[in-house]
Amino acid sequence: MHEAQRKTMRLLLYSDLLWTRFTLGLSEIIWFITLIWPGETFSRPTYHAMKATGLSEELWGVIWLITGTTQMYILFSGKYHNLFAVCFAGFNAILWWFVILGCYFSVQAPAAMSGEVALCIAASVIWIRSGWLPKSEGADYGDSTE
Repeated sequence: MHEAQRKTMRLLLYSDLLWTRFTLGLSEIIWFITLIWPGETFSRPTYHAMKATGLSEELWGVIWLITGTTQMYILFSGKYHNLFAVCFAGFNAILWWFVILGCYFSVQAPAAMSGEVALCIAASVIWIRSGWLPKSEGADYGDSTE
């Protein structure tokens, strides 16, 4: 295997995901704050998919708060691979992709949303790493801390 491929596989499959989980949790809590902030976020066409669900901005905010606090609970409890963590990671990845793809397909998405796509990918990697792959000892790619 080429050195660049080996390092990429190590990064994706065996690197520490603690900071990734923390960043996702923090981002979800920021979504909560933004959605409960006074104003009409859903009046903008970017958020059409979220509005089309029939849920209010405040309820969407509560969903993000729950996912953010759950993400932090999993992070600080260290229980990354139990059934709850795996199911949550799947829900979380689907939530991120639904919201961000909804924003992208509602209008020409602003370039500032590119970071949100990275969060979708991060949520997906956590889902794959928490339940789809066996807990690794590092194999040929390096060590595993999660």
